[in-house]
Amino acid sequence: MKKIIATIALAATFIGCTSTSKTEDGLCHIQGTTNERFEGKKIFLLPAEGPATMETVDSVVVTNGKFAFQSEPGEMKIIRIDYRYRTGVEDLLVVMEPGNLEVIIDSISSGKGTPQNDTLQAWKERTMQHYRSLAPYRIQAREAEKAGDRATVEALKQKIESLEKAYKKYSRDLTDRLKEGTLYEFLNTRFPYSYPKKMPDGTITTVHVEY
Repeated sequence: MKKIIATIALAATFIGCTSTSKTEDGLCHIQGTTNERFEGKKIFLLPAEGPATMETVDSVVVTNGKFAFQSEPGEMKIIRIDYRYRTGVEDLLVVMEPGNLEVIIDSISSGKGTPQNDTLQAWKERTMQHYRSLAPYRIQAREAEKAGDRATVEALKQKIESLEKAYKKYSRDLTDRLKEGTLYEFLNTRFPYSYPKKMPDGTITTVHVEY
């Protein structure tokens, strides 16, 4: 199995997690299980950002429903089943940090065992709960708009905005508690305090985000 060499050094400081998984070699060891229908199929470990090449992608064959990877720490990666069998299977985003990471790849995928990955899993579950909460209000809003019920549309819009604000605040607060590290960088780019915006006249202005 080819070892993936990451180019980013890991800052693993973390607040609020009880996992203390460490490895003597300083690598991230991934132990995975998956659905029996993937027996003999390839599963991949690839970078979450940047090109997927022979140098950056690792692959193994599922044997007895299990697979394993090891990687240098320092970046976010994705675990993904062979594209020919991917329908109905959830990719799994993971943090490469020293320790033993246990993952499950299936219709609902998950990972646990290292501090940042435990936090990432909690954030993903909160994210899925958020989208499930939004779904019925969005459906009702579309139905009300078709019926021309502007009052209901406006009320539902305010409810959706309230849920969105709560979710973004949760994510930003989580980012602030992390302070540094691979997961911090990942979340900080998605929930920034400010970002540049190009105006109609071509100038760039800084937009400040309130949480």
